[in-house]
Amino acid sequence: MLCKKMAHFLFGLSALCLLGFVDVAPASAHMHPHGEMMMQGGPIPFYLMNQDRIGLSKDQVAKLLKLKESFLRTAIMEKARIRVLHLDVMEHMMHHRIDTATVRKDMDQILSHKRTLMHGYLDMISRAHAVLTAQQFDKVKRLWREMMMHHEMMMGPHHGPMDHRHM
Repeated sequence: MLCKKMAHFLFGLSALCLLGFVDVAPASAHMHPHGEMMMQGGPIPFYLMNQDRIGLSKDQVAKLLKLKESFLRTAIMEKARIRVLHLDVMEHMMHHRIDTATVRKDMDQILSHKRTLMHGYLDMISRAHAVLTAQQFDKVKRLWREMMMHHEMMMGPHHGPMDHRHM
């Protein structure tokens, strides 16, 4: 009886650890302060929101929208593949004797799909920046700084637990 309870406890613990390992990370894990919107379109939503202030042409807007849509298609497919593999891993983890070679293979595939997703994100951002002229990009950077300063004024600066100004 005690052995069975211990097995359930260990399974639950391993499942929790595995969930943290294979779950699709939110954009905040990609070190962007504005969450999922930015992961879904990188800087493109910001560019489009400020297209008049930046001076985007219709052609630039069309290119940016196409880049965002292309990445979203990739993201949807890769996240779906990751979720299916996650289900497979969890199913394998339910067995008394875990086929570790199969689970490792599935985990490697999950990492491969995450890599594809991250590389696609990088490519989208790089191509989005390239759509802008140097002057437009400088304007974007100024607008972004203004927005971040306003955000900080409204929300207050974030001080983490290691902020030594309060020590």
